[in-house]
Amino acid sequence: MDIMRSVVGMVVLLAIAFLLSVNKKSISLRTVGAALLLQIAIGGIMLYFPPGKWAVEQAALGVHKVMSYSDAGSAFIFGSLVGPKMDVLFDGAGFIFAFRVLPAIIFVTALISLLYYIGVMGLLIRILGSIFQKALNISKIESFVAVTTIFLGQNEIPAIVKPFIDRMNRNELFTAICSGMASIAGSMMIGYAGMGVPIDYLLAASLMAIPGGILFARILSPATEPSQVTFENLSFSETPPKSFIEAAASGAMTGLKIAAGVATVVMAFVAIIALINGIIGGIGGWFGFANASLESIFGYVLAPLAWIMGVDWSDANLAGS
Repeated sequence: MDIMRSVVGMVVLLAIAFLLSVNKKSISLRTVGAALLLQIAIGGIMLYFPPGKWAVEQAALGVHKVMSYSDAGSAFIFGSLVGPKMDVLFDGAGFIFAFRVLPAIIFVTALISLLYYIGVMGLLIRILGSIFQKALNISKIESFVAVTTIFLGQNEIPAIVKPFIDRMNRNELFTAICSGMASIAGSMMIGYAGMGVPIDYLLAASLMAIPGGILFARILSPATEPSQVTFENLSFSETPPKSFIEAAASGAMTGLKIAAGVATVVMAFVAIIALINGIIGGIGGWFGFANASLESIFGYVLAPLAWIMGVDWSDANLAGS
């Protein structure tokens, strides 16, 4: 029963994506079909083939280890504000977004700039980009961005595509956004695992999100323009750095701009949502629904969709919100 419900859910989601497509006639059935089959194959390998699960788990642990080094820079600037004692002091609520997440964005961006400078990123793009490019009939840059979402989150995607942003067409940019939204960063994956979520399901979902993001991107915004992205003379900045130090410094400054943008948007949207919730709660109070909010409304509206995707009905409201 659960399997049949999930199959129906897949059909419903694909139908919704088709209805929302900006160009239904240009949808590539080959790309959509290949992405769907690849998603199913990845799920089978990750859940029932131990070597595959172990390989991705080790890669995720490695990325988490690298990301943890950003704490050294944060601790130097902010001191004990990023230390473990904060959780004790504030009873488990010591994780401060500005002191933990934003410095990580700056660190990752500087690191990516260095990798571009020494040629590692160019090599990764050519290798990883070729894999899904041939299998799914997509551009190399789309394939590369989709693969990197296993390890990096949505906040770091702008740093990955920065050297190509002016040459990427609308479809490639949309695919990059879909890929980033479909997955979670490797560091977040480890965090969820630490909270008790089974790592095998997390890994399977993270890898399945690669073809999944491409699948829906190709339905919602089919490719209509040839790719203009080339991979010659890759540089992270407009003026190629002349030294290792300059590459790191310019990357850090770019990371600062990205971090500032993330912080600004997050503050604005959290405040706007709080305002909307206040208005909804005030109006709802007149009718005996003082606890009404945007989350509760979305929870009720999207609960059937969550249920048909495989979520138990008892959790469907929470998933929908």
